[in-house]
Parts: sequence; C-alpha cells; structure tokens
Amino acid sequence: MLKFEKIAKVNQTIRAYDFKPMLGRTDCFVEGVVLEMSSDAGYKAFKIRVTKDVYDGKEFTEAGYKALGNRVGEFVFVPMQASRDYDARIMNLSE
Repeated sequence: MLKFEKIAKVNQTIRAYDFKPMLGRTDCFVEGVVLEMSSDAGYKAFKIRVTKDVYDGKEFTEAGYKALGNRVGEFVFVPMQASRDYDARIMNLSE
C-alpha cells in the first residue's frame, strides 16, 4: 500500500504540499476536491480539481494570477507516494 493511498476518498477535500513546510520557507500547496483515484499520469494519484493555490506563501485567485501559473480550477494529479515523502505532505481537510 502506498503511503497516502487511504488518506482520502472521492468527494473529500485534501491539501497537498509542493515542498515540505519548514522554518524560513514559505508555503506552497494546492487544495482541492478528490474526483477520483487515478493511474492516468503513470502513477497512482488523487485527481483533484484545485480550489485553492498557494505559492511562495501567497494565495492566487483565478481572476488575478492565471498568467503566473495559478492552478485554481485546473485538474491536478497528487501522487499517493513520492520519493522524498514526509508525514504531512497530504492532509485530509474533510475530517
């Protein structure tokens, strides 16, 4: 079983960090609703529709930051396990 395979179910909301949070580093993460468990990207992942995108500690909005790479409204594949995983890389916000 993969590290985060059982962390969430379809229709639950998760937060997935791009980089491990630590002192001196701003947060980078996406939040979104799990649409399905998928292997379409070549690995087992949660397919989410992004509802919140935070990069370099700043929250992007769909209207204001789309040109800068904002992922709000996009589909994102969140790997259920990564090579350099840590315990809080994915959190279930529905529980």
